[in-house]
Amino acid sequence: MLTPGAPSLPDARRLLLIGGCGYIGSFLHSRLLSGGFEVTVCDLLARGNPLGIEVIRSDYAVLPADFLQQFCAVLWFGGHSSVKQAIEDPDGAVSNNCLNLFVFAKKLHPSTKLIYASTGSLYSTKERDFAPASESSTAHIPTQNAYDMSKFAFDYLAQNFLENFHALRMGTLAGYSPNLREELVFNAMNLSAMRTGRVHLKNSGARRTILFLSDLWVLIEKLLTTECKPGICNAGSLSFTLGELAHAVAATWQAEVSDEGESETYSFLLDTTQMKTLCGHPLATIGIGEHCRQFIDEYRTARGIS
Repeated sequence: MLTPGAPSLPDARRLLLIGGCGYIGSFLHSRLLSGGFEVTVCDLLARGNPLGIEVIRSDYAVLPADFLQQFCAVLWFGGHSSVKQAIEDPDGAVSNNCLNLFVFAKKLHPSTKLIYASTGSLYSTKERDFAPASESSTAHIPTQNAYDMSKFAFDYLAQNFLENFHALRMGTLAGYSPNLREELVFNAMNLSAMRTGRVHLKNSGARRTILFLSDLWVLIEKLLTTECKPGICNAGSLSFTLGELAHAVAATWQAEVSDEGESETYSFLLDTTQMKTLCGHPLATIGIGEHCRQFIDEYRTARGIS
């Protein structure tokens, strides 16, 4: 429920988490509370609410400007979050990820930080030999799907018409969350290895940077608690070919790799020097095998599997 009489100036510990019941949001919610933040969640509950979080069940786009003045920061993870979803609803993707988000951002108090999900896929290429992209690299103007087009368009608007924003160009997400996305490549490979003893692999030579949720939290906490220069920030943990990832997962679980050939795909690698400089030693330094074991341990514990 929206409460009247919101403060005229932002509260230094009060946050609005949009998409707070989803894959990223449900992971962040408890950590934000443990960090001493007062968190208001806005979510349409399209993917449910497995934690039973108290929520404003509303489209973020209709939240009134006077209500928004109370927040020191807005974390926006409520977009059309996959290529598949955007292809199925292209008009909705453009509205949600760009047009409505821009109107929403202009309602915020000038001191309110907007931290939002962009995507590393804006650096995508079909080449197999290329250097990791830094924040100063030119993002390709996308034409292939409404997901990349909507993300590119909002990043462009933010850089030219907004001031207090942090665009997180994230690698492919990975890791356990209470509202798990099992289809993400790292998650899918580990779950398949656990369930069937087999890791399914396509496009073994395609290159990706993945971002573990634990590292995303380190970055977001740093952005919330320090004065950082606004703009674009690449967010990633580890980079490899999909073949390297598949064989690393298989080795962790003594599973077989089932190479299922090639299909239409893309590659991108992120230069995360800026993120590492900002976050420092709290970023995880463990290897892929330990990440695999942590993921499955958390999955089993949450589901009561011995």
